[in-house]
Amino acid sequence: MVGKFDYTVVRVEDRHRGERLNAGIAILKPDGLDIRLPRRLERLRALSGALDIGNVRANLEKLSDLDDFARATAGSDVEQRLDLIGSLTAFSFSPIGSFIAHNTATYESGISRLIRILVEPELPPVRMTQKRTHLSSALKAALRGERVLARKGEGLSAHRVVSNVQIAEGLSADFVLKNGAMHVIETVDASSEDISLKKVIANIAVSALVLEQARMIFGSIETKGRLVYNTSSSMEKLTIPSLEAVAHQGADLINWSSLDDRNRLITDLSKLAEPLPTKREEKFVSLHASTQSKFLLN
Repeated sequence: MVGKFDYTVVRVEDRHRGERLNAGIAILKPDGLDIRLPRRLERLRALSGALDIGNVRANLEKLSDLDDFARATAGSDVEQRLDLIGSLTAFSFSPIGSFIAHNTATYESGISRLIRILVEPELPPVRMTQKRTHLSSALKAALRGERVLARKGEGLSAHRVVSNVQIAEGLSADFVLKNGAMHVIETVDASSEDISLKKVIANIAVSALVLEQARMIFGSIETKGRLVYNTSSSMEKLTIPSLEAVAHQGADLINWSSLDDRNRLITDLSKLAEPLPTKREEKFVSLHASTQSKFLLN
């Protein structure tokens, strides 16, 4: 089970009150829907205390059968199939997203991650921990040297590169720059000799999910994704399929060990970001403001 898989979030709706809750994930396959549900659906009672959860689960599980009818009626067009199913049920569907799987195990883990993030009840807020690797530190240092790394406390409105930006519950992007488009940058550091291939591939998969989630939130046209990676030559050969899958989703790949790639990335971000003022510029602004204040007092 290898490739790119499209999915949509199945929502239960109360159309009279305009309310809805996410109930499951539908993976859109050529031969039908693969419906996946969380273990518990009790949170749907927030729509109505009289809701029969067992009946809702049964109807959700029957969506694959209903899709057989939709494909026979509306053809293979996914949007038309989902529109038809929505018109016949109390369910609606989110915009289509996608994820990458390299085998059955990563397919199942990808679905589990989507259910945990998009369907299951939110856990109490957790403090987002910043990724601390040699690569992220090196990228920070390079951006700081160009004066385009945001100061502590600055947000995206500063139009500088902000680190550790929450994209969704449990998902944070390593770096984000807002300037016309949303420039979302993920890093994968596989330069350590003791890191396993399995861990590297898992890190790439998480980065791919962050970039995909950013596209869903900010819009595919408005989002510019980049994956910066640093690997040994031997590890790079083994991770090429995973890296190419991320590129297939629309992200640019930047090999940090390539001087050309590295310089191009820093140059591009420096051109897009608003640089911090130099000490001389800050002193001039402070002096100018002080002079203006004196004139105003007179």
